[in-house]
Amino acid sequence: MSRITLPIPLLPASIRWTAVFVVAGLIFYASLVTVPETVVDETHPGIIPLSSWRHFVAYFVLACTVAYAIEPWDIPRWYKAISVVVVVSVYGAGLEAGQMFVPHRTDFLIEDVITNTLGATGVLLWYGLHPRFQVQSYDEFIE
Repeated sequence: MSRITLPIPLLPASIRWTAVFVVAGLIFYASLVTVPETVVDETHPGIIPLSSWRHFVAYFVLACTVAYAIEPWDIPRWYKAISVVVVVSVYGAGLEAGQMFVPHRTDFLIEDVITNTLGATGVLLWYGLHPRFQVQSYDEFIE
């Protein structure tokens, strides 16, 4: 029985890394520049506050863009997975620490760091399913 694989195009490195910097920049902007909380942030859709969902999704997307950017690196998959989670989690912790110096933001919140890290660990889905993917250069993909 043959294994079914899903072809995934690997865009040029400049596009992949631009995506990483755009997502990281948006998170930076939302974390340190914008006005922090609104009435909407206090809503609880279910048991988890909306602000926690935002953190989770933002860091999940960042981790996915980093994973996609480093896809062609010739290192073991488990090492890539750990590296992505660590780098994205440290970035999130750094931004949380940076909020201590911004007057209109809350102090360092360990809950946000944990939520950011949980979001980053979502990239493990990519690495778990990776054997089912056939990542190929964009040129090969469009042929």
